[in-house]
Amino acid sequence: MNITKINTEIPFPSLESKVNGSATSLLQITFFGLFLLFFCLFVLGPAYGIYKRGWEAMLSATLVCWTISLLILIPVIRYYIIKRKRLSNKIVVNNLGLLFYNSKNEVTEQILYAELRSSKQNFDIYMVTPIGSSINPFLEVILQQEKKDNDIKRIDMNLPLHVVKNKVALYAHFIHGISVFRPDLKIDPMTLRTFSIDPNTWEINRRKGISRGSWLFILAVIVALGIITGLTFLIIEIKN
Repeated sequence: MNITKINTEIPFPSLESKVNGSATSLLQITFFGLFLLFFCLFVLGPAYGIYKRGWEAMLSATLVCWTISLLILIPVIRYYIIKRKRLSNKIVVNNLGLLFYNSKNEVTEQILYAELRSSKQNFDIYMVTPIGSSINPFLEVILQQEKKDNDIKRIDMNLPLHVVKNKVALYAHFIHGISVFRPDLKIDPMTLRTFSIDPNTWEINRRKGISRGSWLFILAVIVALGIITGLTFLIIEIKN
């Protein structure tokens, strides 16, 4: 694999992700609350129905519910519970590039400056917004892989079940690192404007107040908690 040699001895500060503790706790409580509620409705619910009405009356509904449960619960349990120690819980941007670490301080993913390649377009580093989303733009780069073809990589400064409060700062620092260690790559000015990055100081022109993404996150949590509460009362009423 052809890796570009860069001078990593150039002084460049390291920046680490900061997690919003209260928002993360709220997110995790909501997630596991919905998980528990789903388990009660689609696993324990049919079992209770069999106990009350008999196997023959509940056979079709039970098979449907348990099939859905297997398709959803097994991947969730495998990813978020069994392999939780392997999940990334920290992001670091330094003189090497972008590094994701797990709870054992092992690198789970990395995007090195030396692996970045030209996109053969007007700009090499640019921003994309997924279809149907106008909230979380991603940074898109080209990486040189072991195979001959280059790989398009979308960078998302998020962590599983964690709310990163300095995502924009991480984007800005990574783009700054690209400008320092890979001056041969062209950065789309629109990317800097989207993340409110000053190209002279690489500081973020912060806006006052809560962002639209934060408001939507709060709204989503409120709706999820409302669903959990409503379904819980419904289950209690049915049992009574």
